[in-house]
Amino acid sequence: MPDHLRDDDRLRHQDADRHANVIQELLGELHASFSGVREGRVADYIPELAKACPDDFGIVIATSGGRIYEIGDTRKEFTIQSISKPFIYALALKTLSFDFMASKIDVEPSGEAFNAISLDPDSGKPRNPMINAGAIAASAQICDADPGGAVELLLEYFEELAGRRLTINEDVYRSEKETGHRNRAIGHLLRNFNIIESDPEPALDLYFQQCAISVTCRDLAVMAATLACQGRNPFTGGHPLSYDITVRVLALMGTCGMYDFAGQWLHDVGIPAKSGVAGGVMAVIPGRLGIATYSPPLDNFGNSVRGVAVCRQLSVGVGLSLFNQYYQADATIRRSYQGSQRKSRRWRSDRELEVLAPHRDEVRIIHVQGVLDFGGIEQLASELVRLSNDVRILILDLAHVTECPMESSDLLDRQLCSIEDDGVEILLSRAGRLPLVSKTDWSITDRIDAYEHLDSALEAAEELLLSWYRPQAVAGGSGGGPDLPEQGFLAPLSEEHRRLLAECMVRRAFVAGDFVIRRGDPGDELFLVRSGSFDIALDIKTGDGHCHSTRLATFGPGLCFGEIGFVAQTPRTADIIATQPGECWVLHRSDFEALSASHPDVVIALLKALTCDIGAKLSQTSVQLTLMEHY
Repeated sequence: MPDHLRDDDRLRHQDADRHANVIQELLGELHASFSGVREGRVADYIPELAKACPDDFGIVIATSGGRIYEIGDTRKEFTIQSISKPFIYALALKTLSFDFMASKIDVEPSGEAFNAISLDPDSGKPRNPMINAGAIAASAQICDADPGGAVELLLEYFEELAGRRLTINEDVYRSEKETGHRNRAIGHLLRNFNIIESDPEPALDLYFQQCAISVTCRDLAVMAATLACQGRNPFTGGHPLSYDITVRVLALMGTCGMYDFAGQWLHDVGIPAKSGVAGGVMAVIPGRLGIATYSPPLDNFGNSVRGVAVCRQLSVGVGLSLFNQYYQADATIRRSYQGSQRKSRRWRSDRELEVLAPHRDEVRIIHVQGVLDFGGIEQLASELVRLSNDVRILILDLAHVTECPMESSDLLDRQLCSIEDDGVEILLSRAGRLPLVSKTDWSITDRIDAYEHLDSALEAAEELLLSWYRPQAVAGGSGGGPDLPEQGFLAPLSEEHRRLLAECMVRRAFVAGDFVIRRGDPGDELFLVRSGSFDIALDIKTGDGHCHSTRLATFGPGLCFGEIGFVAQTPRTADIIATQPGECWVLHRSDFEALSASHPDVVIALLKALTCDIGAKLSQTSVQLTLMEHY
């Protein structure tokens, strides 16, 4: 495994030392429970395997998130043996094709021992790739595809799977080659049926070498986690297998992976798995984790006694069986609420608020989470078809969606198109975080708008409502004339007070991108927006340790900003940036002081108006923060 992964492991174990981890404790309990088991015998039909220590016992769990839990003899090397078979079949599918391999190997459980000569009497095809006959046939196809480089191809492939360079145990390889007469007979029988189309000896030699690859229990867990992640190694990020190949391999492991014990295993344990006669067992919980055990004593079927016991206990004790998954009601819908319960950070003029108030519930916000597979799409579709006839705008927030599989994306596309055809405007929020969105041909994305932030989508929904419902006279918004606006926070001021105040203020123009205020500037100016749009931006450090620029509020015509620093005479705490070209009336502190001396009544009226405006903003902010806790 690469050095940087080993360093990460050391850090994880240091963290584990500070606080007890229940998963690590579970492995400790399993190891203690089954260490004393003395049933089974070490395989001796291959002389080198007979040298294994029967007391060796290791357990490893590797998660799809790249975490490792291990106990016991997890770093001791042993040979992979039959656990290589699902990976060799996957390599053959990757190198050749599904149709070609189907002409060479069946996928039916044999119900016979792993070394049985189990061939279809008519075609001569092996019953499945998990028995020796099927594995030899798969090796032959790889060997024929690259006669001179098959061994190196094999080792490079296993390096991708395990995350480190693996080697062949030469002693075990020679021992298997010298004693593998039954396998040699199977190879020649396959040649007789033309399943192997050339001299079977090179294929048999490759088969003996693949079985003699040295691994550790930890290696097997990483390889299992790679299968759990649809062929992506969660520790290296490499992708040695495609998802469609992985699906086929896991299906075969479920039905054929545990030799002629496979049916009972699937019934009792319910986890795709593969065992090897050197004492390894590898099991896969798709999408979640990989399990590996190492213990040489075998039962009558050739499976590790302790390995079977550990997997059975994990299945029953902590519910890992694929057939014992708990029902989750509406887990796809994280939250769903009306537009009146969540407003954008764009501060609106009184006129705009009057227009929006009766129409906010025409907006529906739905937060989606998890995997949008068939079950997830079904839950989302059920929620969407129940939308009230009054809903005219749907905001679909996808920030917490972890994946949208390609095979189910068409259903999502069709459902969204159907909703839009019914006259509902659809706004996607944070859809760019979907891992597969770039690989999915969503025709709907050509017809709807997508926003990087939920707040941007909320603002866009408000703008749509204003475009539909505000009177033409209001369409230009407050301000824009030569005098200070009568609406907004200056509404309580008399016409004379506004005139005197206007004489002290200057008009200042800004282009998009201009910094109107920078954090740390003195609070010596008050701004009243005449036209354009202005954002308050603040850098916030998130849980990932990175700083992100976050919009706190947006101000348009008729609204003021900079008032807190101006009144308190304190430095600015955030940046304010022009997002659209515009103008502001600006009151400088020196002019404010002069006005205070000449017309104190105007200043008193202004301060009262500012106090009311600040109070209204704080009240609305508090309401929004409270609503966010519940919605």
